[in-house]
Amino acid sequence: MISQKKQIRSFLFALASIIFLLFLQTIWIYNVYTIEYKQIMNSLKDSFIQAYQKEQTYRVPVVDIVNPGAITIQSCGTEEIMIVRNCPKVDTIVYKNVSGHSIESFINQVFWGLREKTTPLNIYCLADLFAGMLHDEGINVAFVIERYYISTGEILETSFLPGKIQPKMKGKNVIILEISGMEALRVILNLGPENVLIHISGIIILSFCLIVFAVLCIIFLYHDKYAVQKSEDALQTAAQSPGQKNTAFRIGQYHFDPNKNELTGFGECIQLNKKENSILQSLCAKQGNIVERNYLLDHNWGSLGLIYSRSLDTYIATLRKYLKKDPTIQIITIKGVGYKLAH
Repeated sequence: MISQKKQIRSFLFALASIIFLLFLQTIWIYNVYTIEYKQIMNSLKDSFIQAYQKEQTYRVPVVDIVNPGAITIQSCGTEEIMIVRNCPKVDTIVYKNVSGHSIESFINQVFWGLREKTTPLNIYCLADLFAGMLHDEGINVAFVIERYYISTGEILETSFLPGKIQPKMKGKNVIILEISGMEALRVILNLGPENVLIHISGIIILSFCLIVFAVLCIIFLYHDKYAVQKSEDALQTAAQSPGQKNTAFRIGQYHFDPNKNELTGFGECIQLNKKENSILQSLCAKQGNIVERNYLLDHNWGSLGLIYSRSLDTYIATLRKYLKKDPTIQIITIKGVGYKLAH
């Protein structure tokens, strides 16, 4: 009978292989999820910046705010600049370059500062623009936009209209965009795992199919190995019937003990492996009659016999090498049929 320890060992090996494959799949899916999540967040951040830039273009241009043709900029080095508006009453504003930016960058900041003071941000328009971009990209996620003080965190505005119920944010993800030295915009996204998994569902299904295929292959190999072991044990049991139990064979000047897997002669003892012992035992048991090739394949390799046909030839060649010191012994190949041991 097949050893119970062998069965348990083979089963545990197959089970460990399946668990290892599932572990590898989990790690791979986690990495794919992480990469996809980062890509979605980067895409959302780019979309929000574009929405903010669009919202800016919808406001009154800076040149209209400062009375076109009636403004002069007087630079006082890189430390400060003066913007003089030649209105009926001359208006001069001095801005300090405390951040140490280049004069060109500093002037741009001053102009945007004038715009923000004169025509403030419309947070509801910004929310509509951002929602439209998310719709175009196929991302269905709720969000809240907040304008707040950077230093204190005090919320100045929110995109939720009064009286509306704010949805519960289960997967809070935040995008922050500074719009001045004092204020910033914050987008709180209701981006949960399901939003990311939708984007990688095709990859998950494909990997699941590959894992199922691999598991079926492991089960098949385990079952086939079990069948081979069973057939080998059946052959050994048949060869060791009550009348032949513990029977040794005399082959010319060699002594063959199948119970010990030993072939002795000419002052040496050759230790045979399991297949060599089984094949030689089958040839000896037939006592000079033909042993069919298919019989040897079936009883030593089971259902995979045809695949291991070349291996049988190798084992026959090895047995001939072991027995070559006695010229009276021959393992004769009967072409297309099998083999015969003559001595």
